[in-house]
Amino acid sequence: MDISEDILNNLYNGKININEKNPISKEYNELLGESNKILEEKEKELLNEYIEKKAQISSIECEEKFIEGYKIACKLIIYGIK
Repeated sequence: MDISEDILNNLYNGKININEKNPISKEYNELLGESNKILEEKEKELLNEYIEKKAQISSIECEEKFIEGYKIACKLIIYGIK
């Protein structure tokens, strides 16, 4: 992995954090509380496992697409300079 890919991986994976503060609104907290009341414990566990696996899959896909998009953008810039 070259240095640009390493930087992109670190940026994507949050090791380089450009958004230090993420404000959470009152509306967000209310919706979170309501959503937690809906499911029973057993259903919650299954849903959480499913969501976690889907998030992992999505994370891998997004990281790869982010890096590929960046590489394409760099190639376009280099082509435009010529």
